[in-house]
Amino acid sequence: MSKNIRDYEFRSDPKEITYLDDEPLKLEKDFSFFHNKNKFRKELTRLQMLFKNYTGISLLASGIRDSYLKDELSNKFYIVAFTTNQVIKDTNKLIDPYKDANIKPGCFYLECRPNYMLLLAKDMEGLVAGVDALEDIITQTFKDYFEQKNREDYVKIKPFKLFSCGK
Repeated sequence: MSKNIRDYEFRSDPKEITYLDDEPLKLEKDFSFFHNKNKFRKELTRLQMLFKNYTGISLLASGIRDSYLKDELSNKFYIVAFTTNQVIKDTNKLIDPYKDANIKPGCFYLECRPNYMLLLAKDMEGLVAGVDALEDIITQTFKDYFEQKNREDYVKIKPFKLFSCGK
């Protein structure tokens, strides 16, 4: 069985990170990136290309359907979810616990659970900083996976909660 990275390293130190004792997120071929605003869709391209570099497959980056996300939540946050088509159907349930979160401009909240990774930001500065953190996590996870040379196991990301701000 492969080991999870115990502590990720980030290009910008997070204000707060908590690692959770939970099952890891197991990356599977049916995962995609989902977003709620087209204006930052291009920021996800680098994450797609990261997957393509390591796996040969460029993951999809699709909009979250209006029927899956309340307008009030979509208007409040820039949202990126890394999950499956099945899990994204419950977007409101994923985000609802954070509807009153006080995320300041330039900051972001990133959480990894066994079924998804969720990034919430108020503006482009926070979103870009959050995508940077996602890139750091995914890169380190793939490097660790390939160093272990256990191709029979899943690529896994240790569950965490992270809050930080851009530079």
